[in-house]
Amino acid sequence: MAGLLAACAGSRGLSEKAGERPDLGEYHIGREDVLEVVVWHEPELTRVVPVRPDGRISLPLAGEVEAAGKTPAELQSGLTKALAPYIQDAAVAVLVREINGSRIFVLGEVTKPGGFALRGPMTVVQAIALAGGRTEFGGDDVYWTRQQKDGKTDRVRLSYDDLVKGEAAGALWLRGGDVLYVP
Repeated sequence: MAGLLAACAGSRGLSEKAGERPDLGEYHIGREDVLEVVVWHEPELTRVVPVRPDGRISLPLAGEVEAAGKTPAELQSGLTKALAPYIQDAAVAVLVREINGSRIFVLGEVTKPGGFALRGPMTVVQAIALAGGRTEFGGDDVYWTRQQKDGKTDRVRLSYDDLVKGEAAGALWLRGGDVLYVP
């Protein structure tokens, strides 16, 4: 297991700090999330809206507004300012109804390959379990791929057996967009 963690630590930051649950901080709205925008005393402006793939939402009077990447409080503040010329003392609330933007992908010899919503901290083993576990043809290798912000791709080979035996002592945390492949 020590070799596994060293391999991950040495691959330009593929894993979060092994064993430490990642600090999520404030929630940032993602593409494909569903928001409820409530404008107090203005029911015709209250809407449930999806965040489009371009990261924007559309609202009456406010128009096209960038939502992805903002916290609900930041979006609320921006919408309040956008509606100020039309509504005196506008009171706006932004509620996140569905979290759909952050996904991980588990492919290959697993029972249910596909994309899965990342709604909180998830480890490599938890993701494979979410995909139904390995099939009878699945090997010991697990390939973990992560796209870095600078455009580079990190790829690490892990041992499934080592993960199952030792992940509790050194969990490897996934981020949105990570891909696991079980050949």
